[in-house]
Amino acid sequence: MSPEEAASFAGRYLSVDSAERPAELTNSALSNPDVLTSLSRILRERFSSDPSLALDEANFIYRWLTDKGQRFGLFDERDYFLGETAFIAGTASRLLGKREEAFRWLDRAEAGFRHTINPAAGLANVAYARLSLRFEMGRYDDVLDLVPSLTASFRKLDMPLEVAKSELLRAKSLKQMGRLEEAYAALDPVRQITALRQSPDLHAHVVSEIGSVHHLAGRTDEALVAYESSLELLHDRGVSMARADLKMFLGGLLRDKGNVAAGASSLRSALEDYLEMGAATRAAYLRVVLAEALLALTRPREAEWEILQALPTIEEQKMVPEGFAAVALLRESVKRRKTDPNALRELREHLQKQN
Repeated sequence: MSPEEAASFAGRYLSVDSAERPAELTNSALSNPDVLTSLSRILRERFSSDPSLALDEANFIYRWLTDKGQRFGLFDERDYFLGETAFIAGTASRLLGKREEAFRWLDRAEAGFRHTINPAAGLANVAYARLSLRFEMGRYDDVLDLVPSLTASFRKLDMPLEVAKSELLRAKSLKQMGRLEEAYAALDPVRQITALRQSPDLHAHVVSEIGSVHHLAGRTDEALVAYESSLELLHDRGVSMARADLKMFLGGLLRDKGNVAAGASSLRSALEDYLEMGAATRAAYLRVVLAEALLALTRPREAEWEILQALPTIEEQKMVPEGFAAVALLRESVKRRKTDPNALRELREHLQKQN
């Protein structure tokens, strides 16, 4: 099957809702390595725009391959696609804030890739996904310790986009640790990587992180220029993590420049994007940020609503340590219809260190 035929078949497969997909279509698509290659490519492209779909479809393919237990292709295709679909499911789970599930999927991905003839690229991608999880859990020292070796691996494998991703992760860790000038020095060469032109979302993410560093360093004019450049890169793109993150950064900048109403509007738009993508933990964090802005605008009832929507996810996903006092204080103050701004700020500052 030609690449064009395989891509057309994969598109037809995904166009049918999984609950209504005929068994004949499923078996024809998933027993063909060429179609599976196209499906993997499409699902990778949908990481940042529809992680729920990527997770559901990758999970289905992985289970189908596992249950069938059949070999296909000439060499290690079955092991490769077990690794690939588990990696897709793991990355999508991470973006959705399902961290324990993400770790399990990445273990399965490693097991699949390890049995392939040339596992280096797959295993390096799994290592990157695990480091991303550590970053999201606030383990920045771990990231800074391990990411140089990972970047070197991607360079040896001639994977420039992955080099950009790993260096971006290093810069974000430096930023979260308050090492702003080091973060900027790490980001500037990443922006120059030619391969970024192939990925507008990643390119915009890099530029918006540069803006975030400028913002935190007090260089608000430079931050605004960077955010506007990032918006230009995304002007014809749909909903994505990069676009939602940018709206969040821009909302914080507008708030800090004194335009709290415009900042709250940008934060609200970012929240809608996160909710559309099913990114529960990011949405919970942003609800807390938005609640602070709403309190500043003397809109306490709206702030209470956002807090009440955020707290269940914060507790279920263990986004704060067990017994974190600010959560209990905040819950009680909202119950009394008098939100405690100090508890809200403490919770936001803790969550900010992990976002």
